[in-house]
Amino acid sequence: MNRKIINFIMEILVLIVVFIMPTIFDRRLGIVFSGTKTTWMRVLGVIIIALWAIKIIVTKKHRFVRTPLDWPVVSFLLCTTIATITSVHVYTSFVGFYGRYEGLTSWFLFGIFFFVVTNYIKSFDQLKRIVVTVLSAATLMGIYSILQRHSLDPYMWGGVITWQRVIGMIGQPNFLAAYMLLAFFLVLSLFLMKKEIPVKFDWQDQLIPLGYFFATQIIFVIMIYSLDASHVVAWYFGFAMIIASALLFSYSYQKLHPWILNTLIGAGLLIIYICILYTQSRGGYMGFFTGAVLFALVAGRKWLFGNWKKIAVLGGLILLISGVTMLRPEYSPFERFATEITTTEIEIDEGETEAALELKGAAGSRGETWKSAFQVVADYPFFGIGPEVLKMVFPRYETDLFRFKEAFHVKQDRCHNETFDIPVTKGLIAFVIYLWLLFTVFKTGWIKSKTLQGPEHLLLAGMLAAMLAFIIQNQFSFGVVAITSLFWIIWAMVMVIGETQEEDSEGKMINWQDLPWLPIAGVILTALVLIYFSFFSFRADIDFKLGKSRLQFQQFPQAVMALEESLQVYPFEGGTISHLGIAYLNLSRFGKQKAQALDKAVQVLTYGTKVDAYNADNFFMLAKIHFVLYNNTRNQQFLNQAKENAEIAIKIDPYYAEVYDLLGTMAQQQGDIQKAAGLYEKAFSLNPNLVDPLQKLNAISPNMSLKVLESVYKKYGNNPLVLEKLTQIYLSSNHLKKAKKVIMKLRAYYPDNIMGEILLGQYYLRTNEVGKAFNLFQEIILKDPKNVLAHVGLAQTYLKKGNKSRAKNELEQILMLDPNNQWANLMQGRL
Repeated sequence: MNRKIINFIMEILVLIVVFIMPTIFDRRLGIVFSGTKTTWMRVLGVIIIALWAIKIIVTKKHRFVRTPLDWPVVSFLLCTTIATITSVHVYTSFVGFYGRYEGLTSWFLFGIFFFVVTNYIKSFDQLKRIVVTVLSAATLMGIYSILQRHSLDPYMWGGVITWQRVIGMIGQPNFLAAYMLLAFFLVLSLFLMKKEIPVKFDWQDQLIPLGYFFATQIIFVIMIYSLDASHVVAWYFGFAMIIASALLFSYSYQKLHPWILNTLIGAGLLIIYICILYTQSRGGYMGFFTGAVLFALVAGRKWLFGNWKKIAVLGGLILLISGVTMLRPEYSPFERFATEITTTEIEIDEGETEAALELKGAAGSRGETWKSAFQVVADYPFFGIGPEVLKMVFPRYETDLFRFKEAFHVKQDRCHNETFDIPVTKGLIAFVIYLWLLFTVFKTGWIKSKTLQGPEHLLLAGMLAAMLAFIIQNQFSFGVVAITSLFWIIWAMVMVIGETQEEDSEGKMINWQDLPWLPIAGVILTALVLIYFSFFSFRADIDFKLGKSRLQFQQFPQAVMALEESLQVYPFEGGTISHLGIAYLNLSRFGKQKAQALDKAVQVLTYGTKVDAYNADNFFMLAKIHFVLYNNTRNQQFLNQAKENAEIAIKIDPYYAEVYDLLGTMAQQQGDIQKAAGLYEKAFSLNPNLVDPLQKLNAISPNMSLKVLESVYKKYGNNPLVLEKLTQIYLSSNHLKKAKKVIMKLRAYYPDNIMGEILLGQYYLRTNEVGKAFNLFQEIILKDPKNVLAHVGLAQTYLKKGNKSRAKNELEQILMLDPNNQWANLMQGRL
């Protein structure tokens, strides 16, 4: 054994990290992508650290390579450590939140990857091998994305419709766009490099590396179409073959003739660009354009003009692909941008118009998220709230409009902007250090660009452009382990390129018998223990997904079994605890041992309040259980416990409308009608989707319910549910002029909302414009023959006309569609 052997193994491990982080996934997990990648990142990180330690033990020395970025990286990790120690939830900040897993352990691993590259990647050929490995990984993901876009993916992924916005093997369009931006500019530099033309052309030398490259892609396609999630051994054996093929290509690509290699790289670039296009990521496009500008500036005229043929062909194909794809606006990121930011002028009455600027969808919700971020930073300025805990804190800071722009009960786990995310989770000190870090990277790269020549200069241009594109894109998104790991590796590559580093000499060969086996055994044993712990969340997530699926299919005993097995492996996962509580609650309704199941639900949810103290759902469920127990037993202690849990839930999430509704019911039962009315008003104001609070308030005071609706209308006047309910009350209370204004607004803002047409028909009936109402309801029924409300309106028009036989036929039609329709049953009895 000698240093060169260990150095070679280290390089192999770096290449495996580069390839495996974006590509590997396991469909048995609930968090298919990040859960799998984080686990294997931990495993590879432990192996790298262990091997590094063994090298120091064996060789008895190690020269640590210093770079200008060492202190910024160490300082940033130190601030992240302090932010974790002072976090609102230390455990979550350390291990990471379920679904993202960017806790302190992940940040330390990013640091390890940075330092292992600066210390073990010493030559330009090694840097190129990293880029070639990125080419293999990005091409693989690009091919899979094309399959997704054309509805050829054999898997059904939840959350995103992949034929509209592809997710690749990373699981989210914006994350995929971020990785592909990094890959594009790295590979672009390789594409433009001058290659030596061999004197003799040998097809055998060409077929072997080509076989490695295509084997990577072909094996994966065969795997996804032939292997189920249960074929675990075959799945990981297939991935091992894919990794081996990619690495073999990285070590043999230079054998390819320049024309063949350029064709291969150019095809990879086009596939990567197509993938960026199919993500429909607006941030991705902004990053692409800014990265291209920086690449051109750093590369310089010499390289651009010297490669004008390659650039012209690549640019022409990119423009052609863009034009063909964007002929259909639903696939264009610019169309998404235009639909989410709108300026409209609507006619709300004869001669009266209203102009409005509206941010919809992601554009609107991110703006509201950023407003909340300022408030969090103001309260936690120095070291933030801690990594990965925004979801626990955000409900106390969210704006009123956020729930309408995003969705009710959505708790942001990231700021969707790295500029905000770092100061929020790690504090302003870490943010300043991060700016220092980025400044140092770009300053070092810019200085090197003035002195480096040839292909090194071009690769540096690609790295700087990749980093800038990623940073621009991340102003509208955030990093995850699959892409942040490569980002940090590129920092290290910028530090390494152009540096003359002393190669480790072979040194004295050490016989196996002479090795210090005791300390080596200690390192290996420690590594094995850490690898064992690394799989805890992985194993638990498999059972969690199984339990969650059984819960959805109402297989409650089986769901309880799977969720309990998950908690036995990983007892600190809040989501698993909540789902187990829900499973026991369902068993208490349908199971044979109802009382025991209810007691178990209380125990599990109480445990959940201790493990996940910022989860308002657990407290709300406990409040509901204790209130039910109070109604059954009239035991005052249960009522006190219900109130206590409900009040804690509100402290955690002041916008939890269902809790206010529950407290209102408690107050009404206790005879405090005024307090109950105020709580119902609060519940409906927070979430107009809830029907119960408004109905209860209307039963107490119709005038109060109208005032509540009008106040909500002033705040959220563009919300369709608010517009519908307010119109209904105006019509029932005969405020016809006001009703018409609201109807016109509803129809203008939401032309596809059929309720606007139905309410307009009801308005015509109220104003005795029976002919208009009749025509309108008939048009609605032609579009939607099973629309019960349209049939009700048509029956009312017949009754207004005095046509009882047609009205009776229409009532029969209503009862066929909705046998329990009270109005139809009543009118049929009268007729």
